[in-house]
Amino acid sequence: MPVILIPITYFMQQNDFHSVLKKYLLGKATPEEEKLIDSWYTDLGRDVHSSLTSLEEAELEKHYWSTIEDYMKHGKKKTKRTIIRWYPIGIAASVFLVMVALLYIIGYRVSEKVAVAQNKEGSSLNRKKIANTGSVAQVIFLPDGSQVKLEPHSMLEFSASFLESRREVFLDGDAFFEVSHDVDRPFLVYANKVITKVLGTSFRVKAFREERNVTIAVKTGKVSVYTSQENEKENAKIDEIILTPNQQIVYDMDQKKVSRMIVQTPQIILPAENVKRMRFEAAPVSEIFKAIEKVYGLDIVFDETKFSSCTLTTSISDGGLFNRLDIICAAIGATYTMKENQIVVEGSGCSNH
Repeated sequence: MPVILIPITYFMQQNDFHSVLKKYLLGKATPEEEKLIDSWYTDLGRDVHSSLTSLEEAELEKHYWSTIEDYMKHGKKKTKRTIIRWYPIGIAASVFLVMVALLYIIGYRVSEKVAVAQNKEGSSLNRKKIANTGSVAQVIFLPDGSQVKLEPHSMLEFSASFLESRREVFLDGDAFFEVSHDVDRPFLVYANKVITKVLGTSFRVKAFREERNVTIAVKTGKVSVYTSQENEKENAKIDEIILTPNQQIVYDMDQKKVSRMIVQTPQIILPAENVKRMRFEAAPVSEIFKAIEKVYGLDIVFDETKFSSCTLTTSISDGGLFNRLDIICAAIGATYTMKENQIVVEGSGCSNH
């Protein structure tokens, strides 16, 4: 007749079971109580909801090993009751029971570690929200050392620990980011339907929820900009755009259109000492234009043949980019326009000026 094992909690409350277990380990349990404990231990591997403590599991395991070893050494000297008790199971079966218990205990410990790890991972996903309700910009330091200048009426949300493989922040409003370089963990800013991805640089993101446009402007380094949602009509994502210093894009969320351009007030990207030394005495205008490109990281397109005879005496450190271009173009009889991320200079040249 097959033996049907019934969970121990069916027969007694937890406190009663622990009391019987204590008597069993001390060798004071009745035959019925011993049979009950033996049955429970046989089914230990299948009962993952054991009410035993770690110490009780260890004591029970020790007791079984002691019984097996004692039988193997002195089995022939045991009383009839002890021999009969172990004979149907056999030494191999006894070892199997202990191994089941060990697997159960080990499995429990591993599960416990996994649970702790998952809990830590879950805690790392806890978001922290900071809202600037004041009238001046608020400086925020992120867990990785990055710095955010959060403008009024703006809100920033980010992971409290930044333990993930990538650093993610969510912005509603206007903020300037100075991101710590980390080649293994890209930094992503989610603003409405636009994602800005960098490794380490400084840039501004302006994306108020109630406004139709999202603006990303780069001060230093390089950023990658792309949308996070597909175009519902065309079912295609907008192409990724790489922005370099003094460049920006404006994304119209209604028309799903991206406009690329130069920022309103370009900043020099070279050390100020280097720029101060850039003085030109009767230098070719092509040399001056190339120097300006290096100072601001922008492309200046012009016809070198037409302007080859143009020479100027000037310095780049005086005034901003557009003020400097106004002076140069007036001197050589040219004009300039902005076409996306380029400055285009046009004119007849100095030979006819």
